[in-house]
Amino acid sequence: MTFRAKPVATRPSRPSRDGQSRRNLYLNVGFGIAVFLAVAILVGVAVVRFYSDHLAAAATVNGQTITKDEFRDAAQVEVWKLQQQISRVNASLAANHLTSAEASTQIQSIQAEGQSDQLVPTVLERLIDGKIQAGLAAQEGISVTPEQVDAKIVEESTTPESRHTWVIAVEPAVDDGKTVPTDAQKAAAKAIAQQALTDITTGGKKWEDVAKSVSTDVSKATGGDLGWLDKSSTDDKAFVDAVFAAEQDKPTAVVEGEDGIYRIGRVTEIAPATVDNAWLDKLKDANLKLETYRSLVQGEVVRKALEDKVVADASKPGPQRHVLEISIQAPQTPPGAKAIKVRHILFSPKHDPSGASALPADDPSWTVAQLAAQAEYDKLKADPSKFDELARKDSDEQSAQGDTGTGGKLPYFDETSQVDQAFADAILKDGLNPGELLPPVKSAFGWHVIQVMYRPPDVDQMKKLRDQAIAGTDFSQLARDNSEGPEAGKGGDLGFVAQGQLDARLSRAIFATPIGQVSEVVDVPNVGTFLFKVLAEETKTPDATQLQLLQQRAFTNWYGEKKDAVTVSRNLLVDSGITQ
Repeated sequence: MTFRAKPVATRPSRPSRDGQSRRNLYLNVGFGIAVFLAVAILVGVAVVRFYSDHLAAAATVNGQTITKDEFRDAAQVEVWKLQQQISRVNASLAANHLTSAEASTQIQSIQAEGQSDQLVPTVLERLIDGKIQAGLAAQEGISVTPEQVDAKIVEESTTPESRHTWVIAVEPAVDDGKTVPTDAQKAAAKAIAQQALTDITTGGKKWEDVAKSVSTDVSKATGGDLGWLDKSSTDDKAFVDAVFAAEQDKPTAVVEGEDGIYRIGRVTEIAPATVDNAWLDKLKDANLKLETYRSLVQGEVVRKALEDKVVADASKPGPQRHVLEISIQAPQTPPGAKAIKVRHILFSPKHDPSGASALPADDPSWTVAQLAAQAEYDKLKADPSKFDELARKDSDEQSAQGDTGTGGKLPYFDETSQVDQAFADAILKDGLNPGELLPPVKSAFGWHVIQVMYRPPDVDQMKKLRDQAIAGTDFSQLARDNSEGPEAGKGGDLGFVAQGQLDARLSRAIFATPIGQVSEVVDVPNVGTFLFKVLAEETKTPDATQLQLLQQRAFTNWYGEKKDAVTVSRNLLVDSGITQ
């Protein structure tokens, strides 16, 4: 599949503040946890040292050696940085910017990074990337000054500004059976948010009262208290940007998030950024090598400089191509001997798949579902080409519905799959052929109308689709019936694609294909199999959506191909038995 930006999940509400007497207890517990986890990280260091006893190669990059000593020194620096993170969590806990539960969660996450099976491959890959990117920077005419490294060290030693933030959020209603709100529902939600802002700013109402009255966020119970955020928060980016641009105690405007939720923010306290002037002294006190630390920081600066250049180049006006796509996701595990892909239309009693198993077998709604399935089956027997259209319209499986749904397409099932037994018996029986419709099958979720798609491998199926497209079969219909990408319901229409927007292997295939023709099949290991039809080419400046995608992906797409061309051995991982 092609890569798409996903809406950022809404931050869960933090619990209400602990009372002072309880907070002291939690502080002690939090500090105790921090000490314990810091010790656990140090155990990881001992393992790292065990792996690093010799001067043999930890890895090689096009014949250049990364020694185990280099790896050990880098790993110790990374562990020290994790310990500084724990110190910052403890400081936030002491300042009452975190609850004990939040502090414990953050520390456990840091501790997980410090375990050897995570730390070893992460540090090794960072050293490998440093070697590769240094060479690429030289090719691109990029150099890094000591002053830039110094500035990055100051950045690392700075605890960023944080703000005690409150939110009133209004999520648009969505009709039953639908996955997205209508324009009218969006407008209604925005109007509620605008009225809430008016009530607070000129209507004399208290923030907390309005939040409890209209907010749809789980924080409404505490008056919209989100706790302390910094700019790296996982809350909606537009909302976070607005919060950090706001004056203290003055509400933001209504902000529409990428997730479609309308939010108003308020800041009641601001903790300014603070620089740890003893940062490098702490590093030296830990008997760590300053030159190793600076080298690692320089690698980060080089990477950022490369990223900035790649994104800037990709953001310039240039040729873009309007393409249709068929994509099939790579299976997470190799399909078994009897593996098969099918698509289905589900008819559940009372249109409720999750509640079907609780209904007795003689409940009349089972008969209603069976009759609906039989009618759909008869309709498809007369015209199998309508399967996708009917699945998106009639199926009680919510994920199948609408233009952005799956159309009922399912992943591979084989003899090892955990799936309803009646459903498995129907699709795994011998002698089934691609395109075959199965009579309605009853499972614990309802009645299924099933059509066989194909058996592995995916690349063979994609080659067949390419042959059909070249022979004149409508590519849009092929995409609707076969693609697993989110645009399948729209005939696989990706719109105009700029260089750098997709994986470099996909872009290369798209821009090598003559206008009006079908590309070669592109198989990207562990990602998926792809086919494109190129409709047109225009010289265009990337629009706002494309620019956002380019900022997120252009460097990864560019660098991924560059790295694939480099011969890398990861001896340390092999020696230690760690898998990536």
